[in-house]
Amino acid sequence: MSEEREVHLVPVRTFSGNAARLDAELARGVLADAGIECIIPGEVAADTFPFLDVPLLVRDEDAARASEILEITFAPSADDDQSDEAAEAAEE
Repeated sequence: MSEEREVHLVPVRTFSGNAARLDAELARGVLADAGIECIIPGEVAADTFPFLDVPLLVRDEDAARASEILEITFAPSADDDQSDEAAEAAEE
């Protein structure tokens, strides 16, 4: 008989805004490619109520590595910074 081990899930990132569900799906794919299993609880609710935050959960032992991967993946690029500056200048 195999011994069952308790799995402790922790939120590694929470996505907000109109694209929260899409960003969470992208993050899940990136982590899956790195061999890290994760879940998005309440996926149906996120489709029904797009204003809800969407958490991404991983096993506790994968949290640090997953955070590093997501930080790199979702880090703002120099192009994003320039776009923000251009938008602010246009508003003035």
